[in-house]
Amino acid sequence: MTSKIECVIRQAITTFSGSYTSKAFHDNLIKLKRNANELDARSIGLDFRLLRWDTYELNNNLDKLSGSTYIRRHQAPVTYIEVFEDENVSIGVFVLRDGAKIPLHDHPYMYGVLKVIYGKVKIQSYTPVHKNYSQINDCNIGAIKLAPIIVGETDDPCVLCPVEGNIHQVDTIDGPAAFVDILAPPYKTDIPEVGDRCCRYFKEVNISKDTKLAIISNPKDYWSDTAPYTGPQFNINFEHKT
Repeated sequence: MTSKIECVIRQAITTFSGSYTSKAFHDNLIKLKRNANELDARSIGLDFRLLRWDTYELNNNLDKLSGSTYIRRHQAPVTYIEVFEDENVSIGVFVLRDGAKIPLHDHPYMYGVLKVIYGKVKIQSYTPVHKNYSQINDCNIGAIKLAPIIVGETDDPCVLCPVEGNIHQVDTIDGPAAFVDILAPPYKTDIPEVGDRCCRYFKEVNISKDTKLAIISNPKDYWSDTAPYTGPQFNINFEHKT
């Protein structure tokens, strides 16, 4: 029987391997949301110890305490679990410990599907006034601040668009949280006539009652580590049909 995560991977490949403007793309995106909505913490094999600040299974730079329990010397507020990536799509899991956040950042010309599988998060999104990323530089940029939303395990997946609501921040609500993140194209892929598709961080500044976002360096209070994927194995060696 095909696992839920394999269904998501296969549908993500189908959705993002062709044109993003065709009717087939939008139909496939709906199917991808439906498949992603079936995911939960157990279906991707989430190690619940990752949700805690104090202990979890042996990894790099850990001190042995007793038996199979270990503690990090410098544990990051966020852990990323890579599930799958190719030239068209990346799929992973972000684990945010209690009080952690993913700071305000962008996804240049990328689509995304975010499905919470544990806890709740608040998502604050902004739409840049300039639709052309080549015109966004180190200066303050105009932005439209959207109403924040709170998303939990029982809610439908959120969809990130290439421009609308493309800049966002994710905060935990009332405890740790985890979500599956599907992005296409992946970071570091090329934007024609612009260059690498890099993640940039922002802060909100208000000038003459207008909302502006300033590009900033990587926030010092945010860093992440990685953990291995421990969920169901999958086979994606299939011929894609457009």
